[in-house]
Amino acid sequence: MDRERSAFDHLLDGVLAGRLSRRQVLGRAAALGLSAASIQALGLAARAHAQDATPAGSGETPKPGGVLKVGLQADPTALDPHKQSLTAIWHVVEHVYNGLTRVRADLTVEPDLAERWEISADGLTYTFALRQGVTFHDGTPLKASDVKFSFERLKDPEIASPSASDLASVETIEAPDDATVVLTLSTPDAALLSVLAGQSCIVMSEAFVAANNNDVSQVAMGTGPFKFVEYVPNTSVTLEKNPDYHEEGLPYLDGIEMLIASDDTSRTTAVVTGTVDFIEYAPLRDIPILEEDESIVLAGDANTNIRMIGFNCAQAPFDNVLVRQAIAAIVDREAVLGPTVFGYGTPTEVVFPEAFWAALPQDVRPPDPERAAALMAEAEMSDGFATTITSWSQYSFLSNAAVVIQEQLKALNIEAELNLVENATMIDQVYVQKTYEMAVTGTSAYVDPNQVMQDFKTGESGNFANYSNPRVDELVQQGIAATDQAERVGIYQEIQQILLDEVPWVNLFIANQFEAMKSAVKGYTNIPTGSNVELRRTWLDR
Repeated sequence: MDRERSAFDHLLDGVLAGRLSRRQVLGRAAALGLSAASIQALGLAARAHAQDATPAGSGETPKPGGVLKVGLQADPTALDPHKQSLTAIWHVVEHVYNGLTRVRADLTVEPDLAERWEISADGLTYTFALRQGVTFHDGTPLKASDVKFSFERLKDPEIASPSASDLASVETIEAPDDATVVLTLSTPDAALLSVLAGQSCIVMSEAFVAANNNDVSQVAMGTGPFKFVEYVPNTSVTLEKNPDYHEEGLPYLDGIEMLIASDDTSRTTAVVTGTVDFIEYAPLRDIPILEEDESIVLAGDANTNIRMIGFNCAQAPFDNVLVRQAIAAIVDREAVLGPTVFGYGTPTEVVFPEAFWAALPQDVRPPDPERAAALMAEAEMSDGFATTITSWSQYSFLSNAAVVIQEQLKALNIEAELNLVENATMIDQVYVQKTYEMAVTGTSAYVDPNQVMQDFKTGESGNFANYSNPRVDELVQQGIAATDQAERVGIYQEIQQILLDEVPWVNLFIANQFEAMKSAVKGYTNIPTGSNVELRRTWLDR
């Protein structure tokens, strides 16, 4: 332990003194045999130091104009984040809409459409004062009634939003005048300001939604820095500058042309050759190639995500905790990590990374075939069974993980058929209809731990595992009601321990995430949630 601490301190000194880059420090840490936790901490430190040393734009004067060409990882399938929860939708609509709040690069929350807010002493009333002079893209003014409409639409059972639970604590939404929104909660909610920054809580124009008969899946109109022009499914999304955007001087770009490039090789090729200027989800297997290309700049590193196997706990045999425990015991996370994220990630048994304030310390245990076999025998399933693993065809780091898991399950005589589907089908089968058996999937962009933990509460819309435990339900409520962070740590650690025992998810790894861009792209700042909202500050030096 002393040797590891000494090596860690030496490498950290090199980072802080500017002698070692992120890539150098990670390579040396791995060569010295440092733990995954130490390597992750050094990576975070290197990233933070790099951002401090080279702030966005590096002091250069932004040049307005130009269209940024962006390579998207996946087709958004639709543009209504109330009806679907999908990263690919978020990476489009975050440029078109705004929320009351917004997340900074350091994961703190700042005002967006809300200029300021007040919270009552009992934590049950949030009063938001809207920013004045904000207009929708059609020129009509933003009013508090639009916020009220948007939040009530999200909660409307007829919309059947998979994200409705984001506002579960909100009992009433009032607009006493055009500039004021009042949210009254049924219980204090320490996560609320973070939740309001998420994609589900974007503010829509009530009149626009009505004019489109409540169907805004193929159209969009908000208050954001860019206006929606066109969406061609599986091909492209076109946005143009909003000259009346409320942040003075922004955006710098005349527009964004988003090209859907799901294939990793095509996305890397596109940015290397200059077909696009910027790609999201830079393919992890190609990071060394991109780092060596002097025309390319990388942004990103650690990210708030978790990739897992989810079980449908309402279906046999996954309603049997012994079967779930057996699968958890046979999984080899290190073997998953290589073919999926090519080393750019951290294996984990728990939801949150060790550096996150609500994390439960837990070493990753190696596979235990004897224990797994004993659990299957206790479940009277030694002969195994046939099942199906459903996963995302457009996210290779998940579909590749599904392939590895399929092979590992054979050790328990479990024959799993792969069901790799496109985004809309994945959402429908796993998150809406919940007709799947096993799913290799993930969640990301959390800022507060409740944004993940609420998905284990009985009956919540995001509980795709159909998991139910009264003690977890009680703890989730306690976690959002508590205002003292130390108290919340204890609550979320207890939830995570229960989840380790009952295994509705087998957590696999936390992936690093990067954006790659041509050196002419300036002013971009990575946000660890995966958001690309800083494109509003991005400009082209050409």
